[in-house]
Order: sequence, then C-alpha cells, then structure tokens
Amino acid sequence: MTNQPDAPSVVLNLTSVVASGLPSDLGAAPASPFYDVPAVFNRRPAPAEMDALRGAAAHDYLAGAGYPDVTLDVRDRRLIISHTNLGELEHGLATTIADYIDTVSRAALLDQERKQDAAQLDMEERTERAAEVTRAATRVRFIPHTVDPADEPDSAALVEHSTDGG
Repeated sequence: MTNQPDAPSVVLNLTSVVASGLPSDLGAAPASPFYDVPAVFNRRPAPAEMDALRGAAAHDYLAGAGYPDVTLDVRDRRLIISHTNLGELEHGLATTIADYIDTVSRAALLDQERKQDAAQLDMEERTERAAEVTRAATRVRFIPHTVDPADEPDSAALVEHSTDGG
C-alpha cells in the first residue's frame, strides 16, 4: 500500500484546452453558444479526485459560483467541461474550475498521505511485535535440571512406557 507507483504526488491541475476537441463549426454564424470543452490535466487523476470532479459537490460549487448548467466529467487525462464556451471560461469559469480542482486535489493528497503514514506506522508496529516475539523465543531454554541419581525415574521404564503408546 505504501509503494503505489501510480499514486499522485503533485497537485492536480489543468494545463490547457484541447483545441482539436472543440466543435468544428466554432466561429461559424449558426454555431451553438454552448458546447463541451476538453482540457488536459497535468497527470492522471486519482479515483477520489475523479469522483469529486464528477459528483454533486462539483455541481453545487459551480452553481454557487454562477454556473448552474456547467458539468464536469473526467476521461483519462482530460476534463470535459460541458455546456460552456471559451468566452465563459476566459471570463472566470476557468479560475473557478481551477480553484475547485486545487481544493479537491489537495484534500486527496492529504488523505493519501495520512493513509500512507498509517500504513507505515502499522508496518513498524508489526515489525516491532515480530522482533519482540523473536526475542522472547530466543530466551526459551530447554535445559534439564540436574537431579540426584537416586531421585531419577527409571529410564528403561520411561522408554518402555512411551513405546507402548501409553
């Protein structure tokens, strides 16, 4: 659990809009005023980040910021910002989305760090318990008492008794 090669270690953010993913009729007179805008992440989002970006909290955040019709979806390393346009993004929506992604990502990284710390502590505790058990086991000695030969039981009788199954 502590050595997850795909675990994010930097804050998630968007790097750019994917111009080739915009509608081909953009700029033409009868073009739709709202469309999907794909943007590229700096890394692959973690599952917790994807859930937060797709969930109701993201919608509530955007609605509270004045963008009630905008929705977010994650596809691989892209964020699909639906029912918006480049002008809306340029005039404030991009910053609103960036702030939300930053908050979500920092919370996810903090949670991941806490889980890694807990796993590390658990491993250290298990290692210490195993070492203590090993130390206790090495203190056990199988040494017979020195007894007076007159008090010793008859060795032949013990051997005979053990071979009879009794």
